[in-house]
Amino acid sequence: MSHSIRLPLVRSLSCSMLLGAAALAQVPDGYIVWGSFQGSAGNNGVYFSHPRDTTAAPIAVTGLPAALAYDPLGRRGAASLLRRPSDGKLLVGERAPAGTSVDVHLLTLQAEHVVMAQLFSVGTSAVVGEIPQMGLLPDGRVVVAATDLQPGGPLSQFLTAGYNYEGIGILDTDSGGVVPVAISNLNLFPGVINALAVSRDGQTIYVGNYISALAGDLWAVPTAGGAATMVASLPAGASNLTVDQDGTVLVTTLNGPPNLFRFDPATQTTTPVTTASGPLNAIGVERATGNLFLATANGGVPARSLLWMEPSGVEHNLISPNMATISSIDSNPNPEAYGAGTAGVRAYDWQLAPNPGGLPEVGNLNFSLTVAASQPTIDPLLFLMSLGASAPTPMFGLDVLVDLSVTTTTFTTLVDRATQPFPLPAVAGLVGIELFAQAFVLETQSNTLAASPGVAFTIL
Repeated sequence: MSHSIRLPLVRSLSCSMLLGAAALAQVPDGYIVWGSFQGSAGNNGVYFSHPRDTTAAPIAVTGLPAALAYDPLGRRGAASLLRRPSDGKLLVGERAPAGTSVDVHLLTLQAEHVVMAQLFSVGTSAVVGEIPQMGLLPDGRVVVAATDLQPGGPLSQFLTAGYNYEGIGILDTDSGGVVPVAISNLNLFPGVINALAVSRDGQTIYVGNYISALAGDLWAVPTAGGAATMVASLPAGASNLTVDQDGTVLVTTLNGPPNLFRFDPATQTTTPVTTASGPLNAIGVERATGNLFLATANGGVPARSLLWMEPSGVEHNLISPNMATISSIDSNPNPEAYGAGTAGVRAYDWQLAPNPGGLPEVGNLNFSLTVAASQPTIDPLLFLMSLGASAPTPMFGLDVLVDLSVTTTTFTTLVDRATQPFPLPAVAGLVGIELFAQAFVLETQSNTLAASPGVAFTIL
């Protein structure tokens, strides 16, 4: 099938219609997006970076609201950031000077330029008001933590000893409302909320506290409100959280080592993860590979740098841009499913978290796509690979999601799952080509046709 990638790059109109707003407002496929706020060096802002190319300079997002852009007086920038998969938009939490509104910015992008920014206030800054981290609920609403606030705002729930008011709430970007999460024992939180993540089922909010250079902790909070439970004590202040693909919670800390911990909600155990990069200030998960993205803090090795770490623990320095304090990381998965499959007796889904073939990067001769049945089976399967997507097109009782005019076909046998190899030679001219695939199954026992969702990827 490798001959298909020599065809000209085609971005079909139907693909844009299918993906909707995400096609307009999207971090480049496979890229990481990161934010920074002003510290001891460099400009702050929002940037895109290639996930593996150590020679590629960061791409600066332009047209940022003034509150996120460079300010010579400091105390500005992106304190937190996440990409919303449902529409590809960026949510950026602000770091704000005294007396100014502390806002969540919902950014619509065209390429790397902001074409629309919506602001949602969670309170007023007391000294350096901040949204240290956010998390997404399954329905697209946003869980927000805010600290160093003046009294009176929706998230001014508890007066801390050294960081003024703080709180946690849920932002609905459709209605614009911010509803506090009522934590009955918020007064037991020591230090300051400095990290937040949401469980994959959306039922639990994990909160990391920075107490001091030598102390931190992790709490579990019901999303519906109620009493928080401390689930881990840490030997350094928490700086960032993420939930891994297996549901475990990863916590970065400042002033270690150790600077990375894994909390398992099933066993209620916390394990240190060995790193060699010093204090860490942000963490994210690369869905296609299971690798982690890390950002070192001002005291990291090297400082204010981006790294990726294999599940085995091997770290790779990606870039050291020497800008401002890197505060947050997210990414746009590549490959990624789109549309809905047509189930028969069984359903068929792409295995993407992780993808057994890894990233679609030039030189990855092991790149492949794998589809799996929801129940054991042995049936014939047809892979279609195309240069375009299509809006759902009914055919033989199935929804076809690829452009049939520019496709190649491969027949194979599905034995519970099937893998389509797609080796990518080290040819720079392939970079940027988008490809789309769908799998079709004949369920022989019932004589039923079924189809997977579509899957899209961009060669890196």
